[in-house]
Amino acid sequence: MATEPTSSEPFTPAAALSTADGGACLRVGPGQWVVACGPFRPAASVAPGELAFYRNDFALTVAEPWFIPAASWELAAPPAALGEPATPASDLVIGWEPLARDGFAGELETVLAGLGQGRWTKAVLAVPEIGRLISGDAATLARRALHHREASVCWPYAFSDRLGRGCAGMTPETLFTLRGETLQTMALAGTARTAEQADFENDAKQIREHEIVADSLRRRLAAWGRVRSGPREVLNIGGLIHFITRFDVSLGRTVDPHELVKALHPTPAMGILPRSEENLAALHAWRQQLSVPCTFGAPLGVQWSGGMQMVVTIRGLWWDQDAISLPAGCGIVDGSELEQEWRELGLKRRWVKQAFGLDE
Repeated sequence: MATEPTSSEPFTPAAALSTADGGACLRVGPGQWVVACGPFRPAASVAPGELAFYRNDFALTVAEPWFIPAASWELAAPPAALGEPATPASDLVIGWEPLARDGFAGELETVLAGLGQGRWTKAVLAVPEIGRLISGDAATLARRALHHREASVCWPYAFSDRLGRGCAGMTPETLFTLRGETLQTMALAGTARTAEQADFENDAKQIREHEIVADSLRRRLAAWGRVRSGPREVLNIGGLIHFITRFDVSLGRTVDPHELVKALHPTPAMGILPRSEENLAALHAWRQQLSVPCTFGAPLGVQWSGGMQMVVTIRGLWWDQDAISLPAGCGIVDGSELEQEWRELGLKRRWVKQAFGLDE
């Protein structure tokens, strides 16, 4: 235990999601979870094997991205330990603002123009739906994420700080899993409803988007060791499906997780290709213009006794006190159309709302 909490909450896994000092939770493997209570001590680096959460913004500008907790637990099955969601659906209410697509449409034109000029081959645009928490609390949002029915397929996560800010969700995408000298990661791109799987598997635009992502990631990983890739498969997360290609890399040496983050983030599924400084600057400008939370799509992870688990924070809710943001992104490639992309954004937002037990 590094420091004493400032709140009256006891050091228990259940309190990690409701303490005023902040808390964190992440699934790190089948039936394995790491839970932590704040206050967190930020650090620029941590010793190998030291338990610490990693959280950065999308632009990787946080000077001390490691967060060493006051207390932590490695659990085999967290739902009981973390407490039930408890709050009935009717008691958790968010008032949503109308979502206009004009800003997204304007940025989409810019991206498509750049594609036509050969400036990039793929880019991700994201846009948030904004709301306000009318009843309920952030701890309930976090518990609902961790209790989600697809917890064994997705990677539930939650992180909150002492200022009443945080995020929670059920991401299908990992940035990487590090076990000893073996790195595992994935290419995840292409989205459709589960009911559309037959058409999705033969959709030329969806396949092209995924293969652009997979090929880029394969080349990026080659600098780290021998790369083994699996076939393109369909990942079903309950209501939504994605194309997924899994990769293993034999590193042959111990690697600093922060160096891996800088090498792999943003993933081709969340970023822009080619991954140049000029193109990344354009990507950051689009996100700022569309008021995307600075940690949406950013890396969140934990180093613990079993290794390092790092996820891409998508499919979730972000909050600052009672202000709520539900961002969603879509990959733009040659052939992308406004109606199709806007529909994909809606599919992802509806999946998140249903996962949290929220009404439209």
